[in-house]
Amino acid sequence: MLDLLNPRRVAVLGASENPIKAGGRPIAYMQRHGFAGEVYPINPNRAEVQGLHSYKTLADLPQSPDLVVISVAGKDVEAAVEQCVSVGARGAVIYSSGFAELGPEGERAQQRLVARARQAGLRLFGPNTQGIANFRSNAILSFSTMINECPPQDGGIAIVSQSGAGAAIVYGGLRRQGLGVRYLVATGNEADLDTGETVLGVLEDPDLRLVLMYAESLRDPGTLVRAARLAAQRDVPILAVKAGRTQAGQQTASSHTGALASEDALADAFLRQNNIVRLRDFQELIEYAPLFERRARPRGNRIVAISNSGATCVLAADAAEQNGMALGRFSPAETETLRGVLPPFVAPRNPIDMTTALLGQPDIYGRALQAVAQSGAADSFFVGFPIGGEGYDMAYFARQTSDFVAQTGLPVTVCAVQDWVAREFRERGVPVFESEFRAIRGLAMLRAYTQNRTLASQSAERLPAVPASPQGRALNEPDSLALVAEAGLPVARRQWCRQRDEVARAFASLPAPLAAKGVCAAITHKSDHGLVRLGIAGVDQALRAWDDYAEIVRGLKAPFDGLLLAEQCRGDFELAVGAHWDPVFGPVVMVGQGGVLVEALRDTQFLVWPFDAAQAQAAIERLDVARGFVATRNLAAVDTRELAALLVRLGAWFAAGQGKYLSVDANPVMVRRGAAPMVVDAVVIQGENT
Repeated sequence: MLDLLNPRRVAVLGASENPIKAGGRPIAYMQRHGFAGEVYPINPNRAEVQGLHSYKTLADLPQSPDLVVISVAGKDVEAAVEQCVSVGARGAVIYSSGFAELGPEGERAQQRLVARARQAGLRLFGPNTQGIANFRSNAILSFSTMINECPPQDGGIAIVSQSGAGAAIVYGGLRRQGLGVRYLVATGNEADLDTGETVLGVLEDPDLRLVLMYAESLRDPGTLVRAARLAAQRDVPILAVKAGRTQAGQQTASSHTGALASEDALADAFLRQNNIVRLRDFQELIEYAPLFERRARPRGNRIVAISNSGATCVLAADAAEQNGMALGRFSPAETETLRGVLPPFVAPRNPIDMTTALLGQPDIYGRALQAVAQSGAADSFFVGFPIGGEGYDMAYFARQTSDFVAQTGLPVTVCAVQDWVAREFRERGVPVFESEFRAIRGLAMLRAYTQNRTLASQSAERLPAVPASPQGRALNEPDSLALVAEAGLPVARRQWCRQRDEVARAFASLPAPLAAKGVCAAITHKSDHGLVRLGIAGVDQALRAWDDYAEIVRGLKAPFDGLLLAEQCRGDFELAVGAHWDPVFGPVVMVGQGGVLVEALRDTQFLVWPFDAAQAQAAIERLDVARGFVATRNLAAVDTRELAALLVRLGAWFAAGQGKYLSVDANPVMVRRGAAPMVVDAVVIQGENT
């Protein structure tokens, strides 16, 4: 796909003499910035456009164009695509709007475009796109006004965005920081080429160092998995903003997993598992790009901080703890080395509070950096200059910091709020932030990215197929528990009594006290209807439960399928575990705080299949309830490794079914300290065609 971004011959349908109009901007940009290829304006009403010979149609061109910009009314786009096909163009960039964004009729028109283009092997950007640009060759097929405001400079960054305005915002922010951009691609409606395929395409460029992505939907996760894998292998970070943090996911009333699996929760899990760093907005893409674009990488989570402000030192220590970073410790020998280079009134400890020592004595800073470099106590470094003025040689500090990065290969972030201070460091290629927290958060994210690269580079290239039908029927609890046991999950001992006279024999086969539950496939949340009793200590209680349940179920006009007697398990914690088929991501596994409040508490984590035990354990440890899993006050710890293995077994079994089962809920799963977890309740939704 990269060849589409490197055209030699470009035609502009709807070419305008006016360089301010959409059909005029790409011509003006390419002429102004030195595109070495051919530019063919297409305008039947003019013999010349912006000093270039104009043609009436694509058929009149002396050579077939590689790419065609289509800047015509929406009603004329189908005819324009037909022209592109007839002359053998490889791709088209459709500025025109009036398609899927307008509703069903526009969607149908868009589908016709795609069908015709695919039939002929023509690739489409858009429609409804601001265009694309390659700033190495200056093939600028974009009408973004930001290119006027911030002139191009080639660099190692690609911007791929569904939003044209978003792409321009990020481009402008990077250029104002002095960073160069190689590719600027707005995918628009994504009728054909989407963000995933475009990201995979730009990664074919061996000089690329960073990809910035904005997406409103992840319609082809499989392609994005391949892109993430390639990016990890080449150490090219992908920073992404995924819009749509809403509850607009799949809602399945009979499935906790389905109800909790919002689009945003699944996108978050998918991006994390593929080591795509998720950020909140365009500004964060701009802010963190300089740090990730550099090749400096942390080797661990130890950070050393230095500042001319005691407050900044305290805030840096707080930020390190809040972001899971550890303050590096100096050995006694290293402390003595630091003591030898610092003034007597500066304590040789981390963070290093320089106070006023740097006023008129800039060399102290350089010597302190050298001592830290030699100590090996830092995996990353934070510098805070909240205030700089007369007596502070910021140019020297910036140069010494840059030299430190070159010498050690360690990442450094700087906190500076004065423009002239920030400028000194940025000109030396040192990332600058306006707060201690964001500077250290950046180092923590870079650490996580570096730590997870190996896993991402080995991730599976394809996701399992999504089942054709989202409809299904709930199985009763005994059948559901049997399937959960088949999946390899530990299930409490139980007996299903289909007839009343089976109750006494079943009771005798199990250790009392027991749990007694009414069996009815139509009622998935039994406790809501009084169909669960605990502490059944005698046969008479079990028989009374049978009679009461039969009456309750008949009152609900549902079939009564008997009584389930089960070993009553106790747990230190109640978790919910489940699996769900998502129409975009395929098999998804959930783990979270369980019980009747599972949906109210929403202390849940999701994993998109495939995943491994390490990723499952990391998901468990992100739960709020997991803070209680540690050994404490002579209590054993919860074996999170066994829980992680349980999630992997469930995911593998569920995916292997290829849609035979649409969802599984095991809630609660009794989790005990020093013992294996135990499933005591489950609901399986079976596909309607199985």
